[in-house]
Amino acid sequence: MSAAMPTLRRAARHGQSGMLVVTGEAGIGKTAVLDAIGAQATGMGFHTGAAKADEIGRISPGAPVLLAMRSGAKPLLDSTAIAEFDGLVDHPLVLLDRVGARLERVASVAPVLIVVDDVQWADQLSRLALRVLPERLAGDPVVWLFAARDPADELTTPPAPSVRLETIPLGPLGAADVAAIARDRLGKPASAATQRMLDGVGGNPFLVTQILDGLARGDPDGVPPAGFVRAVEAALDRLPDRTVVLLAAVLGRAFAIDEAQRIVPSVSSADVHRAVAAGLLTRDGHRIRFRHDLVRETVYSGLSDDVRQDLHRRCARYLLASGHDALAAAPHARAAATPGDEESAAILCEAGHQAAGPLPETAGDLVLEAFELIRPAQESWEPTGERCVDVLHRVQRCTDAVRIADAVLARAHDAETSARIQVLAANALWRIGRPAESVARIDEALSAPGVSAALRARLGSARALALTRMAPAWRSRQAVEPALGDARAAGDHDATMLALQAMGELARNSGHHAESLAYFRELRSVTGTSYLAEEILELQLLDRYVDAGTLLEAAHRDDHGGIEATLPSVTAAQMWQDFNLGRLDDAEAGARTLVTIGRELGDHGHELDAVLVLSAVALLRGELAEAADRLTPTTAGGNADESVRLPGLTLMEGWLAASDGRNAEARTILRPLLFNARDSSADWPWWPGWMRIFVRVGRATGDQRFSGEAAAIAAEGAARNPGVASFEGVALATRGLVQLDLDALTAANAVLDRSPRPMLRANAAEDRGRLLLGYGKRAEGLAELDRAWSIYRGIGARSAMVDVQRVMRRAGARRAKWETDAARPRQGWAALTDAEVKVAELISAGNTNKAAARMLNLSPNTVSTHLRSIFTKLDVQSRVQLTNAVHAMRPPAG
Repeated sequence: MSAAMPTLRRAARHGQSGMLVVTGEAGIGKTAVLDAIGAQATGMGFHTGAAKADEIGRISPGAPVLLAMRSGAKPLLDSTAIAEFDGLVDHPLVLLDRVGARLERVASVAPVLIVVDDVQWADQLSRLALRVLPERLAGDPVVWLFAARDPADELTTPPAPSVRLETIPLGPLGAADVAAIARDRLGKPASAATQRMLDGVGGNPFLVTQILDGLARGDPDGVPPAGFVRAVEAALDRLPDRTVVLLAAVLGRAFAIDEAQRIVPSVSSADVHRAVAAGLLTRDGHRIRFRHDLVRETVYSGLSDDVRQDLHRRCARYLLASGHDALAAAPHARAAATPGDEESAAILCEAGHQAAGPLPETAGDLVLEAFELIRPAQESWEPTGERCVDVLHRVQRCTDAVRIADAVLARAHDAETSARIQVLAANALWRIGRPAESVARIDEALSAPGVSAALRARLGSARALALTRMAPAWRSRQAVEPALGDARAAGDHDATMLALQAMGELARNSGHHAESLAYFRELRSVTGTSYLAEEILELQLLDRYVDAGTLLEAAHRDDHGGIEATLPSVTAAQMWQDFNLGRLDDAEAGARTLVTIGRELGDHGHELDAVLVLSAVALLRGELAEAADRLTPTTAGGNADESVRLPGLTLMEGWLAASDGRNAEARTILRPLLFNARDSSADWPWWPGWMRIFVRVGRATGDQRFSGEAAAIAAEGAARNPGVASFEGVALATRGLVQLDLDALTAANAVLDRSPRPMLRANAAEDRGRLLLGYGKRAEGLAELDRAWSIYRGIGARSAMVDVQRVMRRAGARRAKWETDAARPRQGWAALTDAEVKVAELISAGNTNKAAARMLNLSPNTVSTHLRSIFTKLDVQSRVQLTNAVHAMRPPAG
């Protein structure tokens, strides 16, 4: 308690968050310590929520976290919030945002204690919540109290430096303590035989008290130490009917007598009374539970396979019959399963389908287990395998999906089944960058007789989608357009969805962004979900940032838990919005958030995007070592496929080399990309901004052909996106750089004045200023360079600022404002970015993260990322300390 109390006091008095972790083996007293800490916290005015994870129910998504939020005399959630949160387990990131917002709101009134016992049994969603929420709520007076058997569990380590951790390891009792307990329980010192027994339990207080209580009830003295197990067995043997105890061990949770009777009708109230009298079970109101987990584990380990499987099967059937979903029944189906068990396989397969959204890793494991149960000779083998492949593809376990598809296809009896499975396998192969194999499989399926018109259309659409990664857009269009027509003619929903996705990918890869926007909008209307982020990205590429911002605001305001409001897709779209509009601080915060989310969910594509943006921001700030460090682990391997990884990484490596003055190396890195750009199946050539880097590398190395090719591609991008200022201005600017054409650069500046992208405007002003100086027009050139310097400074592009200053100094210019361009310090108020200053002021004024996010048009996650950075720079650990620091450090107005 002396170790725990400082954490509670810091939260109550100073508003600091913290973690308390109680560790030790089963029976060592962790729950008793948790109860004592909880009682102290309640007396100190904490709002407390407590729950316990359990091994049997660990598949139930989010159960311990949600139970903690609704427990106690004054639950942290009201009935309306409980109903809302229960409906969000299929949208885990939305659920975490809502839980975090609720805890933040409660913590603004009183400190909060969240207690979770036995976190080693927490399900995947709960573990995600318990890893993420302490970090997101760092600085709020929220204390997290966990009990775990394993001190090395990932949940027992601090999630961030800003969250202080106190670990309380519970070890065995010493001999003197054991002797004192024996004297208290028995009323006299233990006999020699009893002492030998007590010496054999390793100082475990629960086992000590169990042995002593048995002796107090009249059990014979001198039972061997291993006799705790025997004592449990003896207590069972004394029962006329032990069924209720065995059922309690299998259920793994508290239960009412009528519930037990619905599972096993022979159970009676008298059986329960006798089990309680024997010390095996105890009453908790009208519910029955084991006195301790060790008793349950001992009873459970003693069950024969037949009894255990029979009781688990009964529990699974009861749960399904009483309206629970397959996920609730899955733990029992898993334990009941035997080879060839179609009933258990069906439950596991349905549970995997239900878990695909909230618990993707668990979903994949469940369907694989289901498939392994079924034998090829059984009728359910093919449909189970097909559903397994579908779920594995949805949770992006594509290698497993292809493996199971091959197993089913080897024994498929008809062309229709084979075709359906080949579509799923082909889509999985497309995801992992193996489009050639995808096309080969589809062609084989199409050659088989007996495939329906609808499935032929679906196969054709899947083939078209694969071709978007295999061939230049102009060539793959010949297959994609007919596939969409066939899908619409067949009226097959899946075929139409695949074909629309292929058309959107095709148009984007060819740089026809208005066309791509139209297809992704139609795709969103067909699916009803999930393609809002693609639409936003295309609006950005069309310079329609106001429209993109409107959709982002709608996504942030969405309260329906729909997929459009979830991360990481919307966070990625927001990150690109901020980056392209020159809001580098916000882009960096969004990218850091996206890296965390990508790793949490295994979304390596979005994680890669975030790493590239973090590296780009570092380059723009002149932090070359940081930019290289960001790229190194991704270059060395990473989990995204090469077809996804290599173009972006190669571009960044070339840019990094050029920024470091290694232009010849940059040309070598970038040459293959540039001269294969027209035949690339990737979309990077049609993003404004890249071609200026290529032109500058070509000029620095004297490679006119290299520069000319980059300018020609920029001109094609403008032709494919008429009226888009960013494309047209970049085309004029690159042509002006290659040809040293002052008129073209002047026209480029005029066009780019309409572009919403400040970096492009600054680039064009810098290039025109440099050329004017070269033509001897010093005053006009310096004015343009001054304009470029101001834009660079406004967005924090320090590297470009320094380059412009160097050019101007060589021209004999000096500016007083250059004295203010020193690198930002790492600590104190001056270390805060503009975005962090806004967040610090809003939070210190009493706003919650969610309210600040709404005012700044950011996601709450991004505000949390800013807040953690602010805490580090200002060396504070709570909102109270932040408020004091803001008042003390903020420069006076004026």
